Amino acid sequence: MKRNAAKKKVTSKKRARRRASPARRASSKRAPPESPAPPGLDRSAARSSASEMSWAQFDRLVQQLARAAAKFDPDAVVGVAHGGVFVGGALASAMLREFYPVRISRRSRDRGLRGSPRLSGVMPKELKGRKVLIVDDIASSGDTLQLAAAHAKSVGASAVQTAALVCRPSGFKPHFFALKEDTFFVFPWDYASVVEEPRFGP
Repeated sequence: MKRNAAKKKVTSKKRARRRASPARRASSKRAPPESPAPPGLDRSAARSSASEMSWAQFDRLVQQLARAAAKFDPDAVVGVAHGGVFVGGALASAMLREFYPVRISRRSRDRGLRGSPRLSGVMPKELKGRKVLIVDDIASSGDTLQLAAAHAKSVGASAVQTAALVCRPSGFKPHFFALKEDTFFVFPWDYASVVEEPRFGP
């Protein structure tokens, strides 16, 4: 009798395991939990992608910049080569002001400071006693604009302010600008060779 009772207990346990095994097998076949949904739209590509600027867009931005710079009412406009020559020349024309091109290089062996800009050429002496607007195409670190402004003051400019067609949100902020964004622009003059003016110096 005891043996029969023990056999019944063993049999009932086996049956219980058999009944549970299909569920266990089903759970083992379940797909692993899904990975988290990808985050929102990645905008890094948009920041790094290039945007081509047409001459028509350039003209509209120059007119916008001219209206803003009218508050300063400069006597002369200085364009920093090479992009600033296009912007500065167009801006001077729009404001009916005299235009002077200069070049700021990044040769730094004389001072021993890597990447520090140095004036190459001569800041026009005609700027003495005049209000001067220093112009570049893009203001990022601001080194070039600030150095050109310092040299304009060194030749006797009575007041100096800066302007750029585009300035970076996290970079140097000039007195006047048309756009404030991180977009990498391909300007119209980037497709053509630039003819150097003799006034730039060696």
